[in-house]
Amino acid sequence: MPPTYPADTLPGVFQLVEQLAKKLTNIQRQTMRHTGLTPPQYVTLTQLWTEDGQPLKDLAAGNQCTPATMTTIVDSLERKGLVAREPHPEDRRSLRVRLTAEGESLREATPTLQDMLHGCCVGLSPDETQALSRLLSKLDLALTDWEPET
Repeated sequence: MPPTYPADTLPGVFQLVEQLAKKLTNIQRQTMRHTGLTPPQYVTLTQLWTEDGQPLKDLAAGNQCTPATMTTIVDSLERKGLVAREPHPEDRRSLRVRLTAEGESLREATPTLQDMLHGCCVGLSPDETQALSRLLSKLDLALTDWEPET
C-alpha cells in the first residue's frame, strides 16, 4: 500500500518543481541570448560536444523529447550552420548528427550550465544540494515508472 500524504503536500511539491523548471529555463535563455540558441538547442550541442556523431534517437533521448521534435531542433541547428547530418556507417536507415567547425567553435563562446547557474544556490550548503539532488532523482525515477490509475 502506498504511503499517505497530507492533501496539500504533493500538489505543492509539483507546483514548486514546475516553477523552478520555468525559472531555470529563463536563466538559460537570458544567459544564452547572445548565442541565439534556445535551451533545447543548447542541450543538443552539449550532447554533441561530449560525443559527436550521435544518431537522432540518442539526441532525442538525451533531450527528453520525441524524435520528431529532435528533427525540428536539428533542422534549426543545421540552418544556423552548427551541425550537419550524415549517413550512419553501421545503420543505413538512420542518420548521425555531427558538429560543423562553427558548431565546435561555439563551445568556447557558450557558457556551461555550471557558469549559468553559478551562485543560484548560495542559500544551500553542499550537503543540502546533494540531498536535494538525491530526492529529485528519486522523484524522477518514481515518475518514470508511474502510470495513472484507470
